[in-house]
Amino acid sequence: MTTKKEIILHHYPASPYSERVRLFLGYKKATWTSVVTPVTLPKPDQTILTGGYRRAPVLQIGSDIYCDSRLIIEELNRILPEPPISIENADAASANLFAELVDTDIFLKVAKFVMGSYAQKLPQELVDDRAAMQPQEKLTRENMEKLVPYLHLSLSKILPEFAMSLAKKQFFGGEIPARGDFAIYQIFWFLNTIRKFKPLVPGHENLHEWFARMKTFGAGESTLLSAEDALKTAAASSPIPIHSTNVLPEPYDLKAGQEVIVHPENYDHERIFGKLIHLDDERIVLANESPKTGLVHVHFPRLRYLVLPKTF
Repeated sequence: MTTKKEIILHHYPASPYSERVRLFLGYKKATWTSVVTPVTLPKPDQTILTGGYRRAPVLQIGSDIYCDSRLIIEELNRILPEPPISIENADAASANLFAELVDTDIFLKVAKFVMGSYAQKLPQELVDDRAAMQPQEKLTRENMEKLVPYLHLSLSKILPEFAMSLAKKQFFGGEIPARGDFAIYQIFWFLNTIRKFKPLVPGHENLHEWFARMKTFGAGESTLLSAEDALKTAAASSPIPIHSTNVLPEPYDLKAGQEVIVHPENYDHERIFGKLIHLDDERIVLANESPKTGLVHVHFPRLRYLVLPKTF
């Protein structure tokens, strides 16, 4: 069992977004607790905590649950302020803009390229699971393989721009990394797992040196915890009080205490359920309760997530 203040990360080793957070934990020299989740559905122990959110990673601190790697890093930076990250300067702003491009476009290309490159070796359950996550894509082994030449061309033109932006800096954030450095690292880490990083960005030693520099942060010190014990930790805790129950009405005249659905803006079939207790320009907070978890508060970033009435 763990205590309320311990950092619990629900993740799996091959998850690129989890690697982003693990590297951030390493940069912060954090001690944390690892709950390894299944790669594919079903994920009953995770989804009972989150109200249905199935992606990795998920951060748990007692009975407060944080979804989406951007929000997770913001929360970790709040509770682990040292060493600092680069903020509020031109380099950090550029790096964080790159992070937006990674999250909304570039990583999807990288993921399709990696999966397509190994389409014939992927477990069928993984292919089926990812096809269900992206029904509009019609993911089959054949379709994934057909895209590889185009994606190779596309990435070979996009990725060198990172090296041009980095120039002679130590990090994209300047002398120290910004939040965006960890997002950018994620795509090159994923490409490196199939030895495609250097072929796609030949030369540009500054980028390869940056990658090696980031890699030295490691992942901090972690100890394993079972999913069952993570649920017990939540049940034995109380969420941090929400002092402001402010709820922006938005188009649907939402109110505090209303049952709602939250979903990523581009994946309306992935639905998370809960009682809305806070909504502002920065964050969405839902309350859920079950015999296994007790009362939990589930936090989402406001950007890239939509909130709808449950009856919608």
